[in-house]
Amino acid sequence: MRSKTNEMQSGVRKRPLLPLGGLTCVFSLLFMAIHCNSFCQETDSLVVFDEWLSFQSDLSAHEQIIISKKAERYATEKGDIYKSYIYAIQRGYLYFSTDQSDSCIKLYTYLIPEIERQLEATEQTRWKELLVECYSTIALSLMYKENSDSAMRIYQKMLLRFESDSIPLINARCLNGIGVVFAYRKLFDLAENYLLSALEQYSLAGNTRGIFAVCSNMVAYFQTQGYYEEALPYGIRAYRIAHDEHYGGQELIYASLAMGSIYSGMEKYDIASTYFEEAVNIAKEKHFTHMEGFADASYSRNLYNLGEYAKARRVAEYALQQIRGNQKYALQVDLLMLLSEVAEKQNDVSASLRYLREYTVVRDSQMTLDNTRQLLLAQYRYDNYRQEQESLNIANELKLARTRSQNRVLWIMMLSIGIVLLVAATGFVTKRMFKFRKAAVLIKEESRQQIKTVEQQIEVKNKELATNALQFLRLNNLQESILKELRHLKTAFTLRGKEKRVVCEIEELAKQIASDREWKDFQFYFEQVDKEFMRKLSERYPDLTPNEKHLCVLFNLGLTNRDVANLTGRTLQSVGMAKFRLKAKLKLENSDELVQFLNSL
Repeated sequence: MRSKTNEMQSGVRKRPLLPLGGLTCVFSLLFMAIHCNSFCQETDSLVVFDEWLSFQSDLSAHEQIIISKKAERYATEKGDIYKSYIYAIQRGYLYFSTDQSDSCIKLYTYLIPEIERQLEATEQTRWKELLVECYSTIALSLMYKENSDSAMRIYQKMLLRFESDSIPLINARCLNGIGVVFAYRKLFDLAENYLLSALEQYSLAGNTRGIFAVCSNMVAYFQTQGYYEEALPYGIRAYRIAHDEHYGGQELIYASLAMGSIYSGMEKYDIASTYFEEAVNIAKEKHFTHMEGFADASYSRNLYNLGEYAKARRVAEYALQQIRGNQKYALQVDLLMLLSEVAEKQNDVSASLRYLREYTVVRDSQMTLDNTRQLLLAQYRYDNYRQEQESLNIANELKLARTRSQNRVLWIMMLSIGIVLLVAATGFVTKRMFKFRKAAVLIKEESRQQIKTVEQQIEVKNKELATNALQFLRLNNLQESILKELRHLKTAFTLRGKEKRVVCEIEELAKQIASDREWKDFQFYFEQVDKEFMRKLSERYPDLTPNEKHLCVLFNLGLTNRDVANLTGRTLQSVGMAKFRLKAKLKLENSDELVQFLNSL
């Protein structure tokens, strides 16, 4: 932050040089240009430009501006783009320091996109530092044009952008700028923290020039609050750096003015006079006409405090003559008020009144200018806001269009992928269905063959069962015939002894014709046809006797009472009674059909 001394020099134009001084300046510039050209051609080096454009240069700011243009062209011809940008940025800072802020902003507006393109190609730290330096100077220019909001946004944006890089020099520039803006807004607590952080970062980077700038800002920070003793250590440090580093430009003037202001605030006017006189002499020697008026004003005020009224009036009148017509109303108002006070001390009442009248006129002009500036600033802010809104609307529309386009492409891609997947899935399903259908046909054919085989086996078993049943039926008929003949023989003849024993044996053998073995064989064949019948019958009715189970098997085959009587050798009436008892045991009603019940098991 430039000290309070800088705030009062806005709008100053370079005063006309004295004829001899102007002629000397022209000849010196011609000599330097010729010497520079020959030197560069002979040595093919940029060293001479670096010497003339450094902070140690003895050339004035206006002379350095002229040389920086030549240095920039020369570096471009040699293909050193980085060096050419350094010279251009130095010229921009010179514009800023000589109150040519518009030229500074115009130059940096051109440089920033070029540096951004270099950053896209290479992420080197030196390009980042150049970019931040450009933005920092633009931010300061905006702040001194009463647009501190834009300045703050620039510093915060740069600090956030390069936060992850942790570059001390970049952090220091941004922190220093934010501290300056807070101090400009009278937010002193916040300003001090940022300025101290910036000083720490500059020290870490070993940047003496940065340390000088922050110390100067700290001096202005404390002076604004009237803390002159707290400002003194920082003023001494800045003053020593300017002398030790042999700064040949206006930095030494700033340091001298800062020391004079500190001692003047501490009412040590004799010490302050030495520093103010040094600043005035350097400004005149270096032809820093934009600083002469303010240096003279500060010096004359200190002389007034010392009681040297005649010298104070002479210096103030000279300063007023230098700045008249430059619309530097704030400084003119201070000088006119000082001259009125000095004239009053000298008992020159007419001069005092004359200065007061002029003071009133200039103050009105200042108020008019301030109002005009406020209107222009309001218009500028409004135009800037409208442009930002238009840019934001355009950006939103572009973003929306881009989003729609991306969504459309995404939907097309998804639809294409869906179609491809659907076709693939359809082919796969079709192929699988074809395989499944073929397998189903084979399974159906195998099942039909198995069913056919089972039916054939059942048919064979049924035939075997029927055969065994008929055989069993014939055996029972044979048994019945033999037993009938034996009964007739026993009735018709009287049998004795051995004959009777033989007939009894024959009768016994006849009874065994339809023995249990035949029944077991018949049951075996029956179970081959219906395995579950006997199991279910035994599980549900465990109390059935073997003979009752035999009857259930016969009735399940669909045999009638007569068939059962013939097979078992019983009478028809006994079979009927056995069937009646069986239905009762199975808990069936008289009207229920035994055969249907047995078939349902």
